[in-house]
Amino acid sequence: MVATINLLHGLDYASNCAPETDQCAAPARLQALWALIQNNLGCPDVVAFQEVSPRQQELVPDMLPALCGGRYQLVVDDRGLPDQEMILTDLQILDEAYVELAGAPIWSAHWVRLKTGLGTVDIVATHFASSSFNLECLESGVAGCDEACAPGDDYGACHPRQMLALLDGLSVDAALQLVVGDLNRPIGDSRISTLTDAGFVDTYRAAGRPECDPQTGQGCSCCVEGGPPLAGLDDPAVRFAERIDFVLARPGVGCSLSVDPGTTDHWADRPLDSPVEGLWWAADHAGVVAGLSVAC
Repeated sequence: MVATINLLHGLDYASNCAPETDQCAAPARLQALWALIQNNLGCPDVVAFQEVSPRQQELVPDMLPALCGGRYQLVVDDRGLPDQEMILTDLQILDEAYVELAGAPIWSAHWVRLKTGLGTVDIVATHFASSSFNLECLESGVAGCDEACAPGDDYGACHPRQMLALLDGLSVDAALQLVVGDLNRPIGDSRISTLTDAGFVDTYRAAGRPECDPQTGQGCSCCVEGGPPLAGLDDPAVRFAERIDFVLARPGVGCSLSVDPGTTDHWADRPLDSPVEGLWWAADHAGVVAGLSVAC
């Protein structure tokens, strides 16, 4: 099983979390998240985080032994960035690397190659550009733009091309490739179709889960919003209105993908059963979890 979730406003948390709240009660939010991972998800093989703020970058290593009996290794590139990706896994790590994307260092990814019972699996945890910083790639080599970017691309349009270039170059022998995280656009957007046209499967929909209904919030993954003191995380009546978080999977050559509808869904997509230090939400996004297998 693979799970992913965007934690909270890595770049602009200071404008949403009052200073006296310790970055919107960051320790309590991680404690709540740990409980969801352990009790609701049953400790998946991989958990990927995006928008891990500096405060949470301090907390995760210290709190990791308390999660799922200390089974997880932490994969991260400690660059002191205002937000970044982290990957937790209990599988054997064969290789890993931080990846600059167009618009770096704001936009980035982390790649890890794992040895699994399915064979070699490559996972890229990433956060594609939002409208708050999505400029045009005017030339190769500027702010992380490279030869994968097409003429006229903005950062967000280039990001899926960079994912494909990375995976096509690194993992021709992988049984399974995964792109997971907050891609900041819904499934019908061209940046997502760049990946699905290349053979990636939207595992949430492949499991028969409902498409996002912004009127009810059902099937949506974004977002809790609000100002100080707790950025809306103290409001149990929040309703999500978009589906922009994904586990996208592509089987290797000669392999077929199966998605388990019993273990594939959104998680952290409803308020906590009871508030923790005034918080009803562990993160400002819902997460995605997918149960996957391949036959080669």
